[in-house]
Amino acid sequence: MKLLTEDAVDTFLKICQREIKKGKCYFVGDRKIKSKNHYVSAKQALLDLGIMRKEEIWNYVLQLTKKDCIKVDFDHDLKRDFNSEMYIFKKEIHSKIAYIKLTMRPSGIICLSFHEDSKKGGCKR
Repeated sequence: MKLLTEDAVDTFLKICQREIKKGKCYFVGDRKIKSKNHYVSAKQALLDLGIMRKEEIWNYVLQLTKKDCIKVDFDHDLKRDFNSEMYIFKKEIHSKIAYIKLTMRPSGIICLSFHEDSKKGGCKR
């Protein structure tokens, strides 16, 4: 990752910490996630990672570092009609690699994806 991108990730993570502590964080849990070549609910994807309550994800987000970031990209989903930056991370949780996609809105931090990574090979960048 380029230095400019690393600085952006570092700044984003600091904003995440601040917003999470204020309770301004939201999980998009009403969608289907592709996990291991089939679709499951976002809640089931959390259970598959060993996370019993969706609120627990914010503890893991607080532990993220810029080294966990694998990509910064724009949201290309036309259904959401957003053109904002997406921060994509991979982190080991309960001996599984989690894929985490976060973005920022005026309302706070939004977690769009939090599920087991469907690609093999761990946290390679």
